[in-house]
Amino acid sequence: MAWQDRNHPWNDYPLTSPTLSYPGLEIRLHQRRVLRDGKDVRLSRYEYGVLVFLAQRPGWLCSKEQIFESVWHEDSESYLSAVTNTISRIRQKVEQDKEHPTYIQTVSNVGYVFAAKPL
Repeated sequence: MAWQDRNHPWNDYPLTSPTLSYPGLEIRLHQRRVLRDGKDVRLSRYEYGVLVFLAQRPGWLCSKEQIFESVWHEDSESYLSAVTNTISRIRQKVEQDKEHPTYIQTVSNVGYVFAAKPL
């Protein structure tokens, strides 16, 4: 279950554009293309799905189970490791410092928040 973080002023940002733009990160939905500082980032199908799922919900806390069901479209006992490993690979590819992520932040024992403010 996701809830919106009321402390973020951008929580009502309409994400209807075919391009999601954040500082240093652009996701072109109509091209299935991700750019980090203007350079293409190659993502697997699941990496792209998780990134888009979270980026379309800036400021929302999303559980690992919710992410898994929305991206993998199935139920599984191994969803925790699948989501955790996928988030780790995304961070390696899009974060400047994966130890101090700007985009996808972990909320311990709960899930993840896409924390970057939309442009």
